[in-house]
Amino acid sequence: MRMARTSRKAPAGTDDHPLRFEATVHAGPRARALARVADLDLDRVPDPRGDVRVLVSADELARLLDDGYEVHVHGALRQAPLDPGLVLDDDEAVRWLEEMVEGIPREEGS
Repeated sequence: MRMARTSRKAPAGTDDHPLRFEATVHAGPRARALARVADLDLDRVPDPRGDVRVLVSADELARLLDDGYEVHVHGALRQAPLDPGLVLDDDEAVRWLEEMVEGIPREEGS
């Protein structure tokens, strides 16, 4: 089978910000059940087509291949800390939730 190549340069990882790979996992030639991927404690990502999409390190990618899965890598991402500006404190989260449920009838005391 011929491998697809792209001209895009993949981001380089560093010790502080290692690379993670976005990939879809498929049953491989050794017919591993896709349901068993859930037992591997990998970070799952929603997939619009219903495939098993994961975000994995190079070691986890190698483990999937060693376990007999077929893995299609779709991109490489540099792992980095979450932007503090994206994190809500408790009061902000309560305000946001109250805005979302405003106008929805609810029972007394709830």
